[in-house]
Amino acid sequence: MDAEVFLTHSNISEDDVHDRTVVVIDVLRACSTIVTALDRGARAVMPVVDMAQAGKLASNLDPNVYRLGGESGGEKIEGYHLGNSPQEYTRDVVEGRDIILNTSNGTRALRRVKEADTLVAACFLNAGRVVDFVRETADAVTIVCAGRQNRLALEDTLCAGLLLDRLWDGHEPYPVTDSAHTAYTLYHTDREGLENALWGANHAEQLARQDYEEDLDYCFQVDAVPVLPYYAENRLRLYEETVSAAHPVAPLQGSFGHLFAASPTVSRLNINPPNSF
Repeated sequence: MDAEVFLTHSNISEDDVHDRTVVVIDVLRACSTIVTALDRGARAVMPVVDMAQAGKLASNLDPNVYRLGGESGGEKIEGYHLGNSPQEYTRDVVEGRDIILNTSNGTRALRRVKEADTLVAACFLNAGRVVDFVRETADAVTIVCAGRQNRLALEDTLCAGLLLDRLWDGHEPYPVTDSAHTAYTLYHTDREGLENALWGANHAEQLARQDYEEDLDYCFQVDAVPVLPYYAENRLRLYEETVSAAHPVAPLQGSFGHLFAASPTVSRLNINPPNSF
């Protein structure tokens, strides 16, 4: 299996993902939240890059069928229904609803590679499902680690290494790129003490200080939620639901592609959650 790895999303271009199967990893916590929301019945997750884009999209949707989720600095954004903790995305909150998700790293990584031929979201929770999908559908894969603040994130790199270890059946091929070798080697170095390595990551330590230890326990579980978020038409849905549709995925209640254009950041989203939430 030919594999390329980007250790952050900040330097990737459209040419890097053209005609490629791309796997985006954000362990803490966007992809873990996406996996959880879809597993618990969310209709779709729509990743956005900032609050302005989220507001434009929300203004065109029925307030009863969507929830705004996201974080800034790890904490829930004022005016949003949900933060970026997967624990918040319970079945009674998300089932049958669309989630508009705005995070510091993961959703931006997903939007940056949206022109990929095939795009899926990965984390430790669904690692096995992602590996099975790539093996069944592709001869080559590009793994994009979201990273943190445009820098390497240890948890994402270790997850990439886990995926490579399984895709390569534990035997690194030759030659491979430096970044793929780095992820694979780091995982092999830490795999016997993987949990300790993950808890020692900078991002994990920050979330622990913010009292998100339960999120860390949850997000570091391997193969606990075997679902596959598949990106099409500006949203992620369960892969099985996407391919079983008789027709291509319909646009979001109309042709809203223009709502995903880059927009300037605003300080606060002027949308109030429904009182019933």
